[in-house]
Amino acid sequence: MRKIVNFLLGSIRIQVTGTFPERFLNLCGTENFRFWDVQQHDAHTLDMTIPITSLHRARGMAKKAMCELEELEGFGFPAFLYRFRSRYALVAGLLLAIFGAIVVSRFVLVVDVTGNAAISDSVILTELEALGFGVGTYGPGVNSRELSNRALLRLRGLSYLSVNISGIRAEVVVRETETPPEVESRWQAADIVASTDGVIVDVDALTGKVMVEPGAAVLAGEVLISSLETHESGDGTGTVLSSQQVRAEGEVWAMTSRELRAATPLGTLKKGEADGSRTLYSVKILKQVIKFYADSSISAPTCDKIKNTYALTLPGGVVLPLAWEKTTLTEHTWERAALDRASGEEFLRQQLDRRLAKLIGETGQVMARDLTFREENGVLTACLNVSCLEQIGKTVMLDGGTGEG
Repeated sequence: MRKIVNFLLGSIRIQVTGTFPERFLNLCGTENFRFWDVQQHDAHTLDMTIPITSLHRARGMAKKAMCELEELEGFGFPAFLYRFRSRYALVAGLLLAIFGAIVVSRFVLVVDVTGNAAISDSVILTELEALGFGVGTYGPGVNSRELSNRALLRLRGLSYLSVNISGIRAEVVVRETETPPEVESRWQAADIVASTDGVIVDVDALTGKVMVEPGAAVLAGEVLISSLETHESGDGTGTVLSSQQVRAEGEVWAMTSRELRAATPLGTLKKGEADGSRTLYSVKILKQVIKFYADSSISAPTCDKIKNTYALTLPGGVVLPLAWEKTTLTEHTWERAALDRASGEEFLRQQLDRRLAKLIGETGQVMARDLTFREENGVLTACLNVSCLEQIGKTVMLDGGTGEG
């Protein structure tokens, strides 16, 4: 420990020369002056090491002992800095680095999230930033318990959240709320209703009361298989003996007619040759961006903007909030180009086919189709009329919930 203190405070090797250098040693002992590593060369010369802060006092004692004192060599941190006395920038940089290490270490530079699966890291970190915690936060000023409680009120999917800060790193440990698996209630009453207009072709009911017959026209939302199941007498009078509500199940097939439209312009703009480029540089420290260019990075609509960010990464993959950003802006000329009609028709045909497939599903069949095109004022419009055979039954819970039949 004494060696560490001597290094930080600094020491100096001196040489004392005189008729009786022992007098200097006697004064050191009388005045409780600290020294060590004494080496006597001859009867009139001796060397010793003293704290550099006691050099002025040692000169006064040497004068009292009628001896001469000569500085030989300095040791420790002050002597190290003294060697660079003419290199001001180097000394300033060293002091700034030491200051930065002491100050920066008290700020949060890395935030890790563990324990989450359904809720992403970005959602949790965004909520914490809204509460004033994130990269660049002063660590000793964070009330971890209060922060955790406030974050839990904002993140409904979590049952536990803890913020642990250690130096520049903060670890956010979370536990997600366990949601029990949804169990479909087989006893909950539900109707089968029409998802779209159509003409009934076939009704295959497993439970419930069939409300329509093949050949009947139905509207969207009309009940096809009712949840109210009745039991009638067998005497042909139609007397209802009992009734109960069930979950209606079954399939209802119908012929449907649909009309789909889509349009596209036949004239457009295309990117031409590059017309020069420029590169902009900036440094991002925590959340602040230091730009090394005068104008804004906002580019014209005819510019391609490519930004590359090179973050400072420590061994082990820890990314620090210090990054070098390089932005390349490339100016392009734009030319007006015409889209030929055949390409436009093919584009619209594919677009309408995708929409139709999404509407009728995998089980639906297209029985007839008619596709027409019309061009007006540079715009190509497609109109698709189709007749389909599809399953239109949709389960509707009596409490308002819905499900596909």
